[in-house]
Amino acid sequence: MPRIIIIGNGGTGKSTLGDFLSRELAIPVTHLDQLSMRPGWQYVPEHEFVERLQSVLTEPTWIVEGWSFHSTMQMRMKAANVIIHLDYPVWYCYWNALKRHIRYTFKQNPYDPPNSPIWKKTKKMVKAMWRVHKIYEPEARKWLQEISHAKVFTFYSRRELRRMLKVWKEEGFTL
Repeated sequence: MPRIIIIGNGGTGKSTLGDFLSRELAIPVTHLDQLSMRPGWQYVPEHEFVERLQSVLTEPTWIVEGWSFHSTMQMRMKAANVIIHLDYPVWYCYWNALKRHIRYTFKQNPYDPPNSPIWKKTKKMVKAMWRVHKIYEPEARKWLQEISHAKVFTFYSRRELRRMLKVWKEEGFTL
């Protein structure tokens, strides 16, 4: 039973990939932004997030995508049997995040909490993406090298990911 986490900086397409795999594998996807945020981009307390996350991780099969609350990253890695790391260049991440923010200026982003104005998020997003790039991703890369209980897939571009998705689809998604 697949237990998949998808990690990567903002703008890498984690939510889109999670939704795609959810449809293809017919298993539920959990978007961590939705677990960690309330309307208006207010974070839930960490203990509440951990409770919500633990209830998801106890299910037999799931996809969890996102970075929220870095303190829970190792918990997610230990629970997963497939880890997909989207390790794209930071400039690419910023570019995609900016395009997303422009796209959702006048309509609700389906992955955001309800009534969350996109531009209020922009300043937080820029800081968070830099923190992920400089601090959290290097740490996660070290942890991923130590993983022996799960399959770890790291992609450095969308082109690499698309190629692998095509292979997985042809093979019946034998992750």
